[in-house]
Amino acid sequence: MIFGNDHRDKTEHPGPFASFSPPPPPDYTRPDAWAARPVIAPIRHWPSRVPALPVSPENEQNPVHTFFIHPTTFRGLGAGWNAAWDDAEIATITDEWPLRHQASVFRAVGRVTAPRYRQAHLRTFFLRGADSQAALELAYSDIRRAFLHFLQAIGNETPIIIAGHSQGSHHGWRILQEFFDGTGLQSRLVAAYLPGYPIPGSSLHHIPFADREAHVGAVHGWMTFSESFVPEFHATHMKDTRMVHPVLWTSEEGQWNHWDAHRGIVTRKFKLRHQGALSGALQDGMLWIKPLRVLGAGMFAMKNWHVADYNLFWDNIRINVQKQVELFRFAANRHRELR
Repeated sequence: MIFGNDHRDKTEHPGPFASFSPPPPPDYTRPDAWAARPVIAPIRHWPSRVPALPVSPENEQNPVHTFFIHPTTFRGLGAGWNAAWDDAEIATITDEWPLRHQASVFRAVGRVTAPRYRQAHLRTFFLRGADSQAALELAYSDIRRAFLHFLQAIGNETPIIIAGHSQGSHHGWRILQEFFDGTGLQSRLVAAYLPGYPIPGSSLHHIPFADREAHVGAVHGWMTFSESFVPEFHATHMKDTRMVHPVLWTSEEGQWNHWDAHRGIVTRKFKLRHQGALSGALQDGMLWIKPLRVLGAGMFAMKNWHVADYNLFWDNIRINVQKQVELFRFAANRHRELR
């Protein structure tokens, strides 16, 4: 999300979707249509105070490839339904926040690809209806084409992670439905990390939702709120969600992680700090967290921690992703040995 904007843009209806001419679609044969792409525009971000990678996993013989779909970085009063994919201001925000603070964690296991796309305006998640759905469909049409380019580029045996946040998680969920769920491609799915969006638990028939630390091929999702806070959309959009605890990696509700299990927060200045500052538990599909144990915690008294779904748990996610890849490779090697 873009910080500091007028929040009235969440409920402003600018007129019917059909009255707006959609921006031209991105051409994914062009390098500038990608926010990140191996070799051409690789992600090099790595938070300070996180152990450096001893050997770059990008250079393995068959590296894991992450397809990362960034969250909403398009908002504002008077704006249309979908952003131009090449809007320079939006691209800067995308590169400085989600690519740096979110997608970077997947560098721990390999290469990251992230398309630019005609993302839907922030209002589409607050104004339900045909216009919002049309805007999301247009955005997904870009993600779908980008994913097909991604598949062609990485080859037929490459392990895949699908990742995103918020709007990106919505589109990632649809990619799982269309391309992975019950298909041959599912065998190449290391994991999906799709926090910040209430994915219906009944919407995937063959792909499991993560319920333990070592759960290869599963969907990992969570939505972070302050303890006892219930968002307005909970009753209508979160009753069928399946979440996992991003410290304990369990789906059981009511279990609060010990403070020491929390590996720290990646700050806005992109430093890993505040180890042991957070304790959380799943509750009715939400991830509730207690007040942070950091100096000046009162300044961070948010009720909805959506924007920090990755930052709060960045290093816990890193360790978990590495474990998923290790187990995936072990299982793949065993399968080859038994053939």
